[in-house]
Amino acid sequence: MRISIVLALSFGVVGCSNAPHVDDTPNQMNQAGTYPAGPYGYVQGSVIENIKFIGKEDPAGPTGMATYDGLALKPVSLADYHTDSTVKYVVMSGVAGWCGPCNDEQKTVPDLQTTYQPKGFRFFEAMIQGYNEKTGAPANETDLDHWATNHGLHVGIGLDPEDKIHQYADIAAFPLNMVVRTSDMQIVHMQVGEEDLTPVLDSLP
Repeated sequence: MRISIVLALSFGVVGCSNAPHVDDTPNQMNQAGTYPAGPYGYVQGSVIENIKFIGKEDPAGPTGMATYDGLALKPVSLADYHTDSTVKYVVMSGVAGWCGPCNDEQKTVPDLQTTYQPKGFRFFEAMIQGYNEKTGAPANETDLDHWATNHGLHVGIGLDPEDKIHQYADIAAFPLNMVVRTSDMQIVHMQVGEEDLTPVLDSLP
């Protein structure tokens, strides 16, 4: 009788573990497959809406050699990053071709991408206006191609046909930098004006 009880207890401890499965993928909400519901906001700490762009990206990332004028425009949305289990954060910038600080900031982007993309960061630049500050004309595909080539970029770049980025900052104050955590699509960092993103990205888990 005593032997039976011991065996039963041993089986209960060793053979029947009901410990919950821990999802340790970078994006723990990936399996839900749906974009977080609103309300959406326009400041740090709020959930960003699923903005839809038309853009390009070198499929090989920072090590790629693609020329952007050889890539076709395709739909890109923030939901694409939310459902990608390899992406922890989207570093999204609003830029204009005529914007001096926007151009200056690009000097650091290739190195940032090389350093942080393996850690689960993805970089996407929304080009809102082209190269004519006087007219303020919306950027077009030619502007995107020139921007990428001129700065040696292999990040995602895109047009904002619904002009959503203007809701987050006045283009006169660009560049606009936002870091979005893809698990819940919360804006965890937001800054208007040129900045060094390295301390910000280093501080994120």
